[in-house]
Amino acid sequence: MDLYGRVHEQWVIRQRLQRIRRGHSNLVLLRAPRGYGKTALLDRISDTARRAGFDVVKGPVAQHRRVLLAASFGAAATGFQTFSGAAGQDLAAPGPDLLDEVLGAPSRAASRPLLIALDDVPWDDPDVLAALRGLPAAPTARRVLWLLAGAGGPGPHALFQRSDAVGLVLGPLRRRDALRMAADRLGGAPDASVERLVTACGGHPALLGAVLEELVARAGHRVSGGVAGLTPTALSPPVVTTLLRADPRLSGPTRELLPAIAARQLPPRLSELMSLPDGRTASVLGCVREAVDAGVLVLDGDRLRFRHPLLHQAADLLREERPADAARSGPLSPTEQAITRFVAAGLTNRQIASRVNLSPHTVNFHLRKIFQKLGVSSRVELVGTRLHLLRPAFDAGLTSPTHESRPAHAG
Repeated sequence: MDLYGRVHEQWVIRQRLQRIRRGHSNLVLLRAPRGYGKTALLDRISDTARRAGFDVVKGPVAQHRRVLLAASFGAAATGFQTFSGAAGQDLAAPGPDLLDEVLGAPSRAASRPLLIALDDVPWDDPDVLAALRGLPAAPTARRVLWLLAGAGGPGPHALFQRSDAVGLVLGPLRRRDALRMAADRLGGAPDASVERLVTACGGHPALLGAVLEELVARAGHRVSGGVAGLTPTALSPPVVTTLLRADPRLSGPTRELLPAIAARQLPPRLSELMSLPDGRTASVLGCVREAVDAGVLVLDGDRLRFRHPLLHQAADLLREERPADAARSGPLSPTEQAITRFVAAGLTNRQIASRVNLSPHTVNFHLRKIFQKLGVSSRVELVGTRLHLLRPAFDAGLTSPTHESRPAHAG
């Protein structure tokens, strides 16, 4: 994803890089909803740090878990020393050997500052929580800027009152940045019709990118005199429904609920939803909360309304598709249904092949047939908007579903 906006966040992190050059280790916690561009921001900051003479360790936290473990052990040792010292015992301070050994830095690099940028951080993981207690002062011979990024994240606490730590939250794109993104993708300044579509995306970078990609793929715009506008048939159902299909913040059950809300003659009241049978109230309200947090629905007094008319139209179109979807999903063979559930569990093609005793090539062939039958184009769309058409029984031994969007052939 290209990076648009995020000027303030880049400025704050660059200031922290300057502090590192003056000899002070620092910690930055970056929180963002899925699809808001945190990975693109980490890439930009990493490039900036390399040009400034930093060594860089960057990637998903799962690939660099040993670094966090070393930091957490250093924090634990420091805390134990403080506690024991208060009791009168004289313990040696923990040395920097453990973290430096994990980093694998040669001695000649010890004078160079280091950026450790870890993405997809699970904030509630015990190792992460232990490391946060000691960062950025984990024992090491190097000057380090720790940049940890993940969805959600820890709430405000004493950490952010320290001079060596700062918390940043990525919000929606500003209107001017969203319009600049549309201009770059469409090849012209957006006119009022394109601006309306951009506004419906609510400043979500990944969602806006998906909608613009669908618009371009279906030749739904034209450029004249440097201005990009929609063609008369631009807002076709595939383009409009992308507003809900491609929103990574919405789960499958929430996408199922939205057409039901759109079908109501009057927007439903929250008090009506509270009076549902006990077995349904919690699940329905959970979906409503998810849609409100995503900016798809808004509360107008006690009533739930769609934030934008195009979102209401998208939900209506999804409702109209359901009978055809059900007909398409019927022919799935038992093998195809099993493969679909393994995809929902986050397994790769190779892992699925070992479960169903087929070759990865054959699994890929089955996936292409499944995509064709269900009218989807990615794994995330299959899991998010089509899995409810299959029988609900799941293998209890499966892992949790992932939200990665991959083509059928991705292994």
